[in-house]
Amino acid sequence: MEESAPQPKPILQKPPGYRDPNSKPPPPPPRKLMLPPSFQPKRKRRNFCRICCCTFCILILILLLVLVIAAALFYLIYDPSLPEFHLGSFRVPKLNVTNAADGAYLAADTAARVEVKNRSGRMSWHFSQSRFSVSAENGDLNLGSTKVAGFTVKEKGVTELKAETSVKELALNEKQRRRLKSAVESKALVPTVEVRTKTGVGLEGWNSPSISVTVVCGDATVRQLDKGDPPLCSITLLKWIKIR
Repeated sequence: MEESAPQPKPILQKPPGYRDPNSKPPPPPPRKLMLPPSFQPKRKRRNFCRICCCTFCILILILLLVLVIAAALFYLIYDPSLPEFHLGSFRVPKLNVTNAADGAYLAADTAARVEVKNRSGRMSWHFSQSRFSVSAENGDLNLGSTKVAGFTVKEKGVTELKAETSVKELALNEKQRRRLKSAVESKALVPTVEVRTKTGVGLEGWNSPSISVTVVCGDATVRQLDKGDPPLCSITLLKWIKIR
């Protein structure tokens, strides 16, 4: 009688939740590094700032371009230009030097004529009350001052301003006493006429605000002025912008 083969042992099913005590536990999943809120990247905010800066720069460039085009059109249409000042003539109708025990004294009258020419054909220039100061000897000899009423120079127009000044009992040093009378008689005197005023532009019924202007006429003897070739006067705007 044959012997029966040994039967295999049945495999026992592990109950649910069973853990092998000899197996190693699985490693824990890697933890995600959490940064504090202050270190979180702010990509959206940075992109928004970049877009704002680019837009602002583009708007500024467009505005500058519009201003340049507007200024060019204004210059082509209205041909703006500053008025020209010339010292037309200068006379000394009275000159008297008195010698006293304590020095020499001057009594003199002067008469100056200043021409104002408007070169623009579309703009007028309005001047408020002006103060004329007359001197000689590079400003060392004061020959008096006066005021002239306001005036307007129309388009392509010319206006003449007359200013008369006088001084009395003006003390002279020895050098001035020797040179003054001979310079006046020989017409070698170099007068300086300074005009302080305010001016504004008139354009098609609109008047601009006035700004301070200082005009200085000189660098020519009375003899040169009598020949009819007066030099241009210098113009200073706002006390620091010198035009010529």
